[in-house]
Amino acid sequence: MVQTQYQSIFETSIDGIVLITERGVIEDINTSALKLFGYNKEELMGQNIKVLMPEPHRSAHGEHLMRYQKTREARIIGIGRELEGMRKDGTLFPFQLAVSEFENLGKVYYSGAIHDLTIRKNQENIIKGYAQELEQRVINRTKELEREITLRESTQKALMESTRLFETIAQNFPNGTIYVLDRNLDIVYVEGSDLRRRGVNPDDIRGNNYLFNATIHQKKELETKLINVFDGESLNMEYTSGDRIYRLRGVLLSNDDNGQILVVENNITKEKKAEEEIFATLEKERELNELKTNFVSMASHEFRTPLSSILSSASLVERYTESEHQQNRLKHVAKIRANVKNLTAILNDFLSIEKIEAGLINYNPTEINITEFFDSLVEDMDLSFKGNQQIKIENNLEKDTIYSDEFLLQNVLVNLLSNAIKYSSDDVVLKIEDEGGIQISVIDEGIGVSEKDQKVLFNRFFRASNVGQIQGVGLGLIIVKRYIGIMGASLSFISEINKGSTFKVKL
Repeated sequence: MVQTQYQSIFETSIDGIVLITERGVIEDINTSALKLFGYNKEELMGQNIKVLMPEPHRSAHGEHLMRYQKTREARIIGIGRELEGMRKDGTLFPFQLAVSEFENLGKVYYSGAIHDLTIRKNQENIIKGYAQELEQRVINRTKELEREITLRESTQKALMESTRLFETIAQNFPNGTIYVLDRNLDIVYVEGSDLRRRGVNPDDIRGNNYLFNATIHQKKELETKLINVFDGESLNMEYTSGDRIYRLRGVLLSNDDNGQILVVENNITKEKKAEEEIFATLEKERELNELKTNFVSMASHEFRTPLSSILSSASLVERYTESEHQQNRLKHVAKIRANVKNLTAILNDFLSIEKIEAGLINYNPTEINITEFFDSLVEDMDLSFKGNQQIKIENNLEKDTIYSDEFLLQNVLVNLLSNAIKYSSDDVVLKIEDEGGIQISVIDEGIGVSEKDQKVLFNRFFRASNVGQIQGVGLGLIIVKRYIGIMGASLSFISEINKGSTFKVKL
């Protein structure tokens, strides 16, 4: 069975394995290594291992091998290191190399385990057929092993050497662990570099039940799948152990009373994390493209309309040269001022978003005189009023001052008041009261916001479905929300279609 295990692992290993003589001549090479380097097996058998190396390693390899044989000073053998390999087409790729030395029938050989360090997008497809291939090879080798039992002593000696080779390969099995389990799922054999990397001695867990380290919710599923392997089913699943993720493969070795199964664990934690990072990057790219599209669509409309109006009014003002046209001039000058103010507000919104994203806005609270602050605020909103529209202030506080960041609070209320004035034809109420803390409410009786739109009201560039031709870029409320967060305040609102909205800021 050990010979069977050796051949199964050798041929079905996800990582490449190469056997060379003491002169560096390739004695055997598995399928994974051939795929990594892009060769057929016939092209490499009998070739020097240097054919798989780029310069300067190719020229220096023979000297390194002779130095080791003469001095026994290990620079790669028994240590392992990262190298570059050269494919048949001349391209290079990084890999982890673990080399072990062994003797077989009086001859010295070196086995190299090659683990490709390149994150492959098609890794899942490469692993997919692993279990089926492993199972068939194990069955084939088991039949051969039954015939070899009758061979003479020389064959038995070769089998002992194969045992040593299997031990060498298992100990250096990259990023994984190899188990042989009995019908009770007890560990008969265990080896692997991942096990030792975690500081676990194989001797300490040999004889333990394989499920001893599984979590409660995993244990039942694992146990069922492992037992099914004894009935001829292949095992192929992923499971998590702490912060590690493993790909688990299992095939039947023997199905007699002393039946055993071969289980191979591959640590795929790095690959999974890389996959998650790629998906996260793609999602950010998707969001960025969506923002760019929304910005272009918004800018093409919101900038073009006021600019066209400014250009038209400026042209008309130029024509009104007589004193009797003074009233018309003033009307168009007011229109220019209003549109310039609109453009300035849009640009200020973009600048605010940029500063917030860059972390350039901080909370600097000071004492604010309530009367002066709110009178100035209403005065600044004067140009936004429609007809006889007003802002009514209801100050229910007994004190004259509040403590907050004047710049941030002013920008929050300007945005909320601008929306209230824009989406309502009636007066807007600005209420200040003590509700277990200073609470400022902006109340209007305008068009309101539907329940559906309320769920995404604070998304960038979002505008409610009922705004019609009312101008806006959909950035005001996201700025309000960010400023509220910087202030450590809270924001709530209620709204109903055609009945108005109330936004409450609690300091």
